[in-house]
Parts: sequence; structure tokens; C-alpha cells
Amino acid sequence: MLLASPVALMVCRLQAADLNLLGTNMPPLDFHGFVSQGFLATTKYNYLGNDTKDGSFQFTEAGLNVSMNPLPRTRIEAQGFLYDVGESGKYQPFLDYASIEYTFNDYLGLRGGRIRRPQGIYNDIQDVDLARTYVLLPQGIYDARSRDFSVSLDGGEVFGNLPLSNAGALSYEAYAGYINVGTDSGVADRINNSLPVGKVTSFDPMLIAGSQLWWNTPVDGLRFGTAFGYGFNFDYNLNLPTGYPPPDPSSVSLHASSHITLQQYSAEYLWENWTFQAEYYNIQNNQHTTSPAGTTPSFVVNYAWYAAAAYRFNKWLEVGGYYTEYYADQPMTFGSDTSQKDAALSFRFDPKPWWVIKLEGHYIRGTALLDDNADNPVRNDNGWFMLMLKTTVSF
Repeated sequence: MLLASPVALMVCRLQAADLNLLGTNMPPLDFHGFVSQGFLATTKYNYLGNDTKDGSFQFTEAGLNVSMNPLPRTRIEAQGFLYDVGESGKYQPFLDYASIEYTFNDYLGLRGGRIRRPQGIYNDIQDVDLARTYVLLPQGIYDARSRDFSVSLDGGEVFGNLPLSNAGALSYEAYAGYINVGTDSGVADRINNSLPVGKVTSFDPMLIAGSQLWWNTPVDGLRFGTAFGYGFNFDYNLNLPTGYPPPDPSSVSLHASSHITLQQYSAEYLWENWTFQAEYYNIQNNQHTTSPAGTTPSFVVNYAWYAAAAYRFNKWLEVGGYYTEYYADQPMTFGSDTSQKDAALSFRFDPKPWWVIKLEGHYIRGTALLDDNADNPVRNDNGWFMLMLKTTVSF
């Protein structure tokens, strides 16, 4: 099994640090952090941008967060994060979130800054390895390569909880803001990998607005959720070489502009030692690509779903599995098929409250989420296997 680094093991034994500010009467700062290291091996294709056919350790995450409550009903929190998943992340630290919130009462609260985008069961807690059984969440919904695009936004949010008497309660979140990504982001890598030649040269900030509702039913542990979002003008520029043979430096610039609509439906039931979950995700991309030859429209619909179940045997062992399918109305990659089906079985071991070890196996059919044309030039619909190991220490 994988072992955490000695430094990480030493750090994880520390309790969350409470630091008074310069000996004043200000509330303490509460520090937490985590380090995760994974290993991936596949039988046929290189997955997630990794050389997984030979085994890869390019599956690393680390974060450090701090929070404080300076005034009643007021909370300030921030987290720095870095990750490395194949060609995405590359250990470049970034500000995952930094926000201030004020809660007027149970019905109404406000949050602003760099906030996490609420969407489904896991989007705003993708980095919390302790909160799930699985090494890898269903990739058609929670792509590990795109979290610097999908998790946070710069803007504001209103939230609250509304009691429904004998019908349970309704919690709501509504948000608006901008998503800023760079040419070194996971999204840029995915677009570049989808092109036969060329690369992204710049992005414009994308305005996004959306909401999420959770109905906490009268049945203890049962809830249903729905999330909607709309991205205005996801614009980026491309540079495509046109010269042949390759030493010819001539190229052409393209501008792509998209309006993105997404929706997600979720269900979760916690019963005794069982956890049951199911989600459906649909994203529509209405894009216009402008080149010297004119403007070309396109409309792409991708959707995915999964069903999962996990059972906690005791305080140190949990076993779970899921089945998920992903479909692309049009392939993002040249020469790939348009679907991917994945059956996963995961074993989670908790030797200590601050230490988690996971072992996971996948049987996959289809290649629609590979995205890496250069590493996977020949594809078919035959099944293939993936083995994953991951350990996380936290404090």
C-alpha cells in the first residue's frame, strides 16, 4: 500500500491550530489541512492524462484552510489548494476559496468572495476525501481534471433553510459570479487534447448564475436535490497551425464563444450503516466558432448518470460501489467513441481518524472521457480495467 510522506504523517498528528492574533482579543484562527497521494494503473488506455498503462503516481492533492468567526453569525474562511492529475494542475497552488458570510437567521444568509459553486452532492466538497467512500467520483459529472474550473467562482451567494412543517424542510442556494481560468488550467488541457493540432491562447472570464434546492423529506436521511446553472459567453481564442510541412510557421486564429446550460438532479438516502446515492447530469454547449472563413455554429449535449451504494461495517472499514454512464452527443475528441460506462468497487480503510487508505477497481467500456488523442491513438469499445490506490492524511 501507499505510505504517506513522513512530513505529512507528522503534520497530520497535529490538532487544528488555534492562533490568537498578536495576543489580542480577536477570535482564534482555526487551521486545517490535508495531503493525498494516489496511484493509477490501467490495462489498455492512458487515463486522466496519465501514463497509467505503466502505472502513474500523478494523482496528488493538498490543501490548507483557515477560518474564523470574528462576530456573531459571521464567518471568514479561505483555502489554498494544489493538485496534479496527469497534465492538469502541475502542483501550481491557487486560491480555492476565500469568502465571508453573514447569517441573519435560519432562513437567510449571504456569502461573498471566491465561493464554492453548489451543484449536486459532491461538487463543493470534491477535495474532502474523508467525505466519500470512493477514490474517483463518477467522471462524467465530477471530472478530476477540471476542478479549477468547476468548483469555485468569484461572486456572491444567498442561502437559507425553509421549514415545511410535516413535509420536511427546503434548503436553497442561489449564486452569480465569474469563473476565471488560464491557459495552464485543466479545462485548457482538455480543449487542447480535443484538437488534432493547435492550442488555446487565452480565456475571457465567464459569467455564471445558478441555484440549488434540497428537499429534506420527512423520512429521516432521505433528501432530493436539483441544481441549475447558465454560463454566459464562455469565450476563448485558439491558434491552429496551417502550414505544411510542420516547419512552416503559418497559422490561423479562431475565437470560440459558448453559452452553457447545465442541470443536475440528485437523491441520497442514509439508512443505518448504508448510503445510497444517485445523480443525473446534463450540460448543453451552444457554441459559435469564428475564423477568417466565417462563423460555424455547433450544439453539443453531454449527459451522465450514476447509482451508488456503500456500507460501513465498522469504524475502520467501508465498502462501496457505483455504476455510471456518460454520453456525448458529439465527441469532444477526434476518433473517439461517444460513450463510457464504468463499474467501480471501492474499499475504504480508516486506520486512524486522520488517516484514510482506499483501494478501488474499475471495469470500463468506451473511451469518451479519455480526451488524450496522442496517448491513445487507437481505440475501440472493448472493456478495460483500472486499479487505484489512494491515501489521505489530514489535520
